[in-house]
Amino acid sequence: MPELRTCDDASAWDAFVSQASDASVLQAWAWGSLKSRYGWGVQRYFWSDQGTPLAAAAVLRRRLPGGLALNYAPRGPILDGRLDQWPAFWQALRERLAQDGGTVLKVDPEWTTDAQRAVLAESGAKLSRHPIQHQATWLVDISGGDEAMMRLKESTRRNIRAGIKQGITVEASEASAAMDSFYELLQETAAREQFTIRSRAYYQDLLALFRERGQAAVYLARHEDRLLAGAVMLFFGSKLVYLYGGTRGDAKDFKPGYLLHWRAIEDAQRRACTTYDMWGVPLDPQPGQRGYGYYVFKSRFNGRMVRFIGLYDLPVNRAATLTIRLAERFARAGQPEFV
Repeated sequence: MPELRTCDDASAWDAFVSQASDASVLQAWAWGSLKSRYGWGVQRYFWSDQGTPLAAAAVLRRRLPGGLALNYAPRGPILDGRLDQWPAFWQALRERLAQDGGTVLKVDPEWTTDAQRAVLAESGAKLSRHPIQHQATWLVDISGGDEAMMRLKESTRRNIRAGIKQGITVEASEASAAMDSFYELLQETAAREQFTIRSRAYYQDLLALFRERGQAAVYLARHEDRLLAGAVMLFFGSKLVYLYGGTRGDAKDFKPGYLLHWRAIEDAQRRACTTYDMWGVPLDPQPGQRGYGYYVFKSRFNGRMVRFIGLYDLPVNRAATLTIRLAERFARAGQPEFV
């Protein structure tokens, strides 16, 4: 009979989570370790049958007043298609979280179907009005070696060739110095586009923790030693994940992003990745809307939009009304709190 157990083995954790059909880098071992340095506790749970994992959830914990706690499983739980396991898994997990003062568990798995939504609803989950992560992503098929290039839009292929002809070079690095260079780009981009970023230390910690697992690289595009653009890429199972990007304001004529992303795709193919997750896009992209510009860029890689079911609140204790109110006050509407 399946049972709940904690996992203290990073390799075993990533081996199961990364190969699951609903895998997410936000359930990776390194992601939980990162969050544990920035105000959260983390515990990783396997739902196992005779030692074989059937499902998993990396759960973050933040203290609330009065000895209570808020829990969040970013892009979890991971069920790998075993929806029938969720009721018993949730019951055991709820009891464990309640012992530690849990009030609510917020979940936003990379699920897309009505059947998956129904499994949560039948567990008492309520849809939150304040999503934490992006609600849609852009996925690109990068399988097939050179065939991946031919699936790109002609304009994208042309921009990649132009970048090569112009002498743009792209370096992939795991070095802290590369992250420092990227952070300068990120600061400039954030000021120009008016979005909030974290401290330099946060990004350095992210690189260090994912580097330990062999899952990260910083890509920097230059022209004649002048830095033009950069990106932080993660490799998790069969996915390449584009987490952060930055570009010089005066680099538009070079269009360095196309060659940079293509070089990352080539590296990912050598790691046997078959899907490129270009991360968040607006649910209904419209000209003039915030995020429309990066939607247009991502769409030129000829992938597809995938919409997720959203953020749900699962009451850990029986004071359901209180837990939902606590959760809603905690969330920042429209902001990716945990990235």
